Amino acid sequence: METDNVIKIPDHKGEPVAEILLPDGWARGTKPPRPGYLFVSKFLISDRDKRIGITLREPAKKTYHFMEPQQNLFLQLLRRPAHELSETEVMNIHLLLEQVAWPAKFKRDWAKTVLFAPRNVLMIQGVWVMERIKSRGLIIDTTFDMGNFVQEIWFVAPAEIFDLYSAEADRIFNSFRWTNATDDLYAYPRPRSDSIDSV
Repeated sequence: METDNVIKIPDHKGEPVAEILLPDGWARGTKPPRPGYLFVSKFLISDRDKRIGITLREPAKKTYHFMEPQQNLFLQLLRRPAHELSETEVMNIHLLLEQVAWPAKFKRDWAKTVLFAPRNVLMIQGVWVMERIKSRGLIIDTTFDMGNFVQEIWFVAPAEIFDLYSAEADRIFNSFRWTNATDDLYAYPRPRSDSIDSV
């Protein structure tokens, strides 16, 4: 699945819909047992420090079993122009976020939607309290407003060294690009007005 440090991001059928580019030297690593959100099949680690990693869920996960796409609050959030999330918006999607929405488990620094043309994604950063692991994640809709599946990509590092690697996290997430050719009725085809570096 990895070629020349390109990580293909699959949907729920295993078909790639997007990709990110890792720096040279990253390789498959052993998935750590904690925190609990790391229910992923892929964990890649930096050659500079084996505690620095990228997690990828494979395949994508179901968001809401009981909602039609037009009622899905996560999809509604992505349809709006890119913005920082209010506490109410975070609580509206707490079922999707699972433990990330629990303040006792995850102390959130920020959460916002970011435009990677032509679609928005959700980006969140914070610290897993008990494990002292800081994470920045992308949560993306893999069904393009037609279903309830999302994919998660998380950059993780011990909290005390995360800032040393935040520029690397920026580069990785800024390399994100959609690879599918699906038309999107809810796309925002305009230049990005924000930067993930600006938070």
